[in-house]
Amino acid sequence: MALIKKKPGLILVLTGVSFLAGGIDCYENGPIQLAYVSFIVSGLNIFAYFFLKKYPYSIKLTLLFINAFFAAFSSYIYIISGKDKIQYGWAIVCIINLYVIVKTVRKKRENTTVKIE
Repeated sequence: MALIKKKPGLILVLTGVSFLAGGIDCYENGPIQLAYVSFIVSGLNIFAYFFLKKYPYSIKLTLLFINAFFAAFSSYIYIISGKDKIQYGWAIVCIINLYVIVKTVRKKRENTTVKIE
């Protein structure tokens, strides 16, 4: 955890690499539509690394939304394709991302409110 706090861009690169690996697996084994979306999301996560220092809040929030959408899409695709149990994991990932979005927005609001005495 300390490494991630020191190098916040590392989580973006690791997420991008994991989505890339998942996309390659989906490309070889199906569902193919999930592979294409996975490649796009992987590229967005890796590309965002270069802008993280300049726009940390915007990048974090945008990628949380994108990753939540991707997780929901993955869950839906796996349900349609009849895969057993993996869709629940993606649904949990989506819920976690949505929770982190709410916590991030609340934290930003608390830090930017001006206290008048």
